[in-house]
Amino acid sequence: MPLIIDEKEITKAPIVDDFVQSFPQFKESSDELLKQNVNVIGPEQLVYIGQRELAGTSPCDDVISILGSEDATTCHIMVLRHTGSGAAAMVHFDGSSVAEGLKTMVSIVEDLTEDKNAGKLEVLLVGGFLDERKNSHEVSNKVLKALCESPHRLHLITACITHFNTEYRNSVPFPIIYGVAYDVKSGKLLRATFPNKGPDMGLRGARHCTGGKENLNVYNPQTRRLEIGPFHYDQLPNVDLFLTFPESHMRKFLSTSPEQEPESFYESIRAALIQLRDFPNPLQTVFQGGKAKIYTKEKNSGSWQLQLV
Repeated sequence: MPLIIDEKEITKAPIVDDFVQSFPQFKESSDELLKQNVNVIGPEQLVYIGQRELAGTSPCDDVISILGSEDATTCHIMVLRHTGSGAAAMVHFDGSSVAEGLKTMVSIVEDLTEDKNAGKLEVLLVGGFLDERKNSHEVSNKVLKALCESPHRLHLITACITHFNTEYRNSVPFPIIYGVAYDVKSGKLLRATFPNKGPDMGLRGARHCTGGKENLNVYNPQTRRLEIGPFHYDQLPNVDLFLTFPESHMRKFLSTSPEQEPESFYESIRAALIQLRDFPNPLQTVFQGGKAKIYTKEKNSGSWQLQLV
């Protein structure tokens, strides 16, 4: 099926350089998003989606109403929503398994939609910048290709990506938007940052350092539970050496865009490296009995509480 832009069918996937020339209207919609103030989102009603993760829910969910993700430099954050049911899913793509991730998102949204014909599937896309290595270009191209080759009719509404999400500081390119929140009940996309991202971020970060390429679903909207794993990650050679590195070396050797990483990068990558060092076999030492770690959200504080099996 083709990608739909302003009711026109796009049957051949464009590369992002051609895309921004062919569809300048996305600069106008991007500018509106870029003008927003950055919202500080607390943990209440939030499910946070890390790199190579996805999650979805519907307006009927009485626990989660905000899907959020940040720390995207070359990565892209996508929201897929059904205009009739309001069901939505979010993913944080780094270029791995994009088509498969999109397929999972569609499945989540359709499972939460009673009448699929009473509305359409819309896509909101944010992320990337004009980085010198052109990693963002690669991710944009993979996402556009997946959208065009999907068997579903997908309507692209927002594309604040790469060229449209770049500012220059002393002639050095930086992404303008690092994170967004999607309010499932109102249907609004917001610039956002998340001081409290939830549990097991070191564990979750370790997976995309050396683990599988798939984008894992971390939330079950039927049970209202956060579900982490189970998954395996490979051991990282010289992990002890990496842990002795100062922040500048961490950025240089462990980032696709060292200068542009947010302040939280150093602590996040250290947490992932410590996880890799201390728990080299997570299927044996982290996921007891090969089962996921299950959390439920405490409504007053918004914190996730581990459920002991």
